[in-house]
Amino acid sequence: MEKIKILIPLFTILVMQHSMAQNVSRPPFVRQGLMDMSAGLTGGVMVFNPVQDVYINTSFAYCMEDRIAVRTDFFFFIPDANFKGQLNRNSSILFGAEYHFPFQRFDLSLLLEPGVSFVYFQQGSTSTKTQTEPVISSSISTSYYILQNFHVFASAMYLHGDYFMEQAKPYQLDEFRITGGLGINIFVNHVPLFQRKRVKF
Repeated sequence: MEKIKILIPLFTILVMQHSMAQNVSRPPFVRQGLMDMSAGLTGGVMVFNPVQDVYINTSFAYCMEDRIAVRTDFFFFIPDANFKGQLNRNSSILFGAEYHFPFQRFDLSLLLEPGVSFVYFQQGSTSTKTQTEPVISSSISTSYYILQNFHVFASAMYLHGDYFMEQAKPYQLDEFRITGGLGINIFVNHVPLFQRKRVKF
């Protein structure tokens, strides 16, 4: 009886070690050919202005290599008419590179994305024309791939840029943004053309 009591914990430890070894040996979900599209809600806090913003974020990314991807983000600005000092328009499009640190179905990535913001602030006799201003952002993102074709994500971003109005001093667009949302993902066939099988008619 005592031998059985000793063997049971030993057997349990062996099973746990085996399962952990299997988990570690599993290849990461994020790899070459992964294409994902996502949508989320973004909250922003401007660094040099006492203003908070809300955006709808959509993104598209494609892994060209196991760890390297190209990505584009669109932030659609939702203005608040009752918020004094807030910009009237501040949507942006960003495009850049993403580097992944995958672990099984978890993924951590770093992004660097230059782009443009479409900005307008109604102030006095300022023109009603929306201006296109260059911006650049860096961010860190984490994702978990729940199923083969779905994932959840959260990211933190810092965006830098200036809005040059009629005043001598520009309106600084620097902002911290936090995003969370859902996405879909598929694996794209990346076999070179010369290696693909010919279709017989």
